[in-house]
Amino acid sequence: MVGIVVGSVVGLVVLLLFVTWLARRGRRGGQRFCGNCRQPQLPQWDRCYFCGWTPAARLEFILGPLAGHVVELREEVTTVGSVAGNTVVLADPAVSRKHAGIRRVDGGYELADFGSTNGIYVNGHRMPKKLLAGGDVIRVGNSELVFRRE
Repeated sequence: MVGIVVGSVVGLVVLLLFVTWLARRGRRGGQRFCGNCRQPQLPQWDRCYFCGWTPAARLEFILGPLAGHVVELREEVTTVGSVAGNTVVLADPAVSRKHAGIRRVDGGYELADFGSTNGIYVNGHRMPKKLLAGGDVIRVGNSELVFRRE
């Protein structure tokens, strides 16, 4: 019985050392750590291997009335429009009342136009729907924002 317990503990320690080694291998500066338990993370992980924490995505406004503001995408669906009740309210005549939404989809984020008059643009191209990647520049009305993943 003692042998099983000791073997399990040794196996767990070896596994943790291996995962830590993998997380550090091939990284030059900018080591990524979990925002919850502070364990090292591999770049391709979208969820912490140790505690299951998922990093939040955010929208950084670079042009328009909210320039300089950052909005964390914490909800399942984040809505953008010109009227109260949206997660992000843009006082802009080029923005429809319920313009667009961003929802979590399989560990990623999908931007969708809600049938707005002026549409949404991602990296300069008008799109009805797009799975977002870090660094994508989104244009809604007269506002530009950058989608970021931690």
